[in-house]
Amino acid sequence: MATQIWRRRRGRVEETTTSRPAVSDARTRRWNTTRVRRFQRHDGLSAFVWLVAWTVTLVLLFGIALTWSGANPGNGVVHAVLRAGTWLATPFDDVFRNADARKQLTENWLFAAGVYLVAGRVLAWLLRW
Repeated sequence: MATQIWRRRRGRVEETTTSRPAVSDARTRRWNTTRVRRFQRHDGLSAFVWLVAWTVTLVLLFGIALTWSGANPGNGVVHAVLRAGTWLATPFDDVFRNADARKQLTENWLFAAGVYLVAGRVLAWLLRW
């Protein structure tokens, strides 16, 4: 009995997928082509731009985490991450001012990370067209 129900259901699914939609006006066709274009995969260049944007964002966030955790700046890895983060956040140095240096670094670097992420996403989207 269960196999008969399964065969019937499977037959119905095959029928519905092979049959054409009842409505085939211009709006439906336009929506289908827009949907395909919208969910298009990244090509090589836009994927690379998106990867770079995420990498920059992660470096800045990792630098914030190292600053708040009190990591030893004399360590080579910590020094490299903080130096890269300082270079990446240079255009956003004095966006926010705060008396506490750690809070000011956090606010400016979070703002920089957000800008890099949004700009990378927009640029990757533009490169897909």
